[in-house]
Amino acid sequence: MYIFPSKSIYSMVWKRRVQKVGSGSFLVTLPKTWVEQNRIGEGTIVTMIVGKDGSLVIMPEGKDRVVEDRIEIDLSHKTLMPQDALLGSYLLGYNAIILKSNVEFSASDISEIRSVVRRLPGAEISEETLKHVEVRVLLDPEMVTPEKLIRRQNSLTTSMISDCINALIDWDPLLAERVIERDDEVDRQYFIAVRVIRSAFRNPELLAKMNIDLLKLMDLRMLVKYVEDSADQCVQISREVKKRERNIKVDLSDLKTIGEMLSDVHFKSVELFNNFNYGELRVLIKNYVEIENDILGLEKKTENRAKQVNLVKIFNNLTKILENAKDISELASTQAFRMSKIKNS
Repeated sequence: MYIFPSKSIYSMVWKRRVQKVGSGSFLVTLPKTWVEQNRIGEGTIVTMIVGKDGSLVIMPEGKDRVVEDRIEIDLSHKTLMPQDALLGSYLLGYNAIILKSNVEFSASDISEIRSVVRRLPGAEISEETLKHVEVRVLLDPEMVTPEKLIRRQNSLTTSMISDCINALIDWDPLLAERVIERDDEVDRQYFIAVRVIRSAFRNPELLAKMNIDLLKLMDLRMLVKYVEDSADQCVQISREVKKRERNIKVDLSDLKTIGEMLSDVHFKSVELFNNFNYGELRVLIKNYVEIENDILGLEKKTENRAKQVNLVKIFNNLTKILENAKDISELASTQAFRMSKIKNS
């Protein structure tokens, strides 16, 4: 997936010495370059946002914002595919995305653009010509919290883990197909979450309204990717079920217990990020080891028939889901430790 690059909201760094004024006030001068760029004058009101980590962000008031709402992308030289430019701009939080070219877009380009727009929540084509396509996004990031999106994404992925393993045990192509279809909704939740997270990165005021600091936002970005990847692993397992007949003589009944435990630890790992508990973490770590040993045991038990159903690949998919759960719980424990340090400082 191509992610369209953007400038950081912290593109320059200045250092100033704090001066004491009078009996109880302190003064820091504003950088001249920043003042000129933002047309700051005497009497201008600025907004100051305090982060949980002690940082202070100063933003100019009014409609002239650092964060741009509109982006125009010239695709004349084909350095980017239209669908990649569109997806990258959406994920960066732009509400008006204009794709233009000095040559006509091909029929396949227009078809791909329309396909991407259908997958992106809140997006619609507002204007379309042979050389110009404008996409509007009607999605307010302030109305959607990353935590809610992650819970929805996690719930969908957890059900996919359970169902793809049941489809494998029973060799049920219809259930496998339903798992694959559900992945589209996981992707939609992922796209919204990444868009909201990136919008908050670009807009410190939105970050403050969410009551989240930058480090937690970075961890949330990693978390949604881990969950999305687990859903992709379920899709790969389901495709193996769909593409082979059910005359394979391999007993996979032992997978049922593995599937139940794996879906459970994956769900609880994500919940741990939202509501951390050291006792729950210790139980999860114990379960991780048990599931890993069960997968290895079943892999050894079925190694003589593994080629019949590409079990090596399937076991790798299951192991990857387990690794994602481990990585998520590591994010949760690191985040909890960091917040405890801030609270006690």
